[in-house]
Amino acid sequence: SRKSQGHRTKTAEQFKQSRTAVLFSSDVSARGMDYPDVTDVIQIGITTKEQYIHRLGRTARAGKKGEGLLLLAPHEEFFTRQLKDLPITAAPAAVDPDVLNNVNNALRRVDNRTKEQAYVAWLGFYNSSTGKMGWDKRRLVEEGNRYALEILGCAGLPGILKKTVGMMGLKGVPGLNLVSELPGQGGGGGGRGGGGGRGG
Repeated sequence: SRKSQGHRTKTAEQFKQSRTAVLFSSDVSARGMDYPDVTDVIQIGITTKEQYIHRLGRTARAGKKGEGLLLLAPHEEFFTRQLKDLPITAAPAAVDPDVLNNVNNALRRVDNRTKEQAYVAWLGFYNSSTGKMGWDKRRLVEEGNRYALEILGCAGLPGILKKTVGMMGLKGVPGLNLVSELPGQGGGGGGRGGGGGRGG
């Protein structure tokens, strides 16, 4: 979503012309884009019912077949209630140990600043759904911290700007590492963390 229109257009054309390809995209491709012969759409995490349908509509176009896969964490399963009138089949999750090992190895190569941004984006994304998940703000921070340390493998608890905490309505919630400025930004700039998406 933060790419230029020229970059988006070039990437879309490359994807359309490829015989086999995988396109990672934000919702900028969910509407009004026709990618012929897309066989699978994989969506990760909660969204709205309308957006789920638009994303899924990138496959099975013009009488062709296609499938969709929606991956949800346990705390996101409430979203399936919004989709109960759609033909969805639940499937148990299974984690291949080799795949998990590959993911963990890849995460070790991600720079810490990117992980810190993913943490703040995670907090911002789930902050608006705490009621639906049955979480209070304290639980949100606890789960966010677990995500940063155990899933992303951050070296320590990432700092989060005091102004970002205020904008998220998390002021006074224990467990946050409040900072006045982020490393390398020298003035307290930085991401708002108020929506972003899952992990950037």
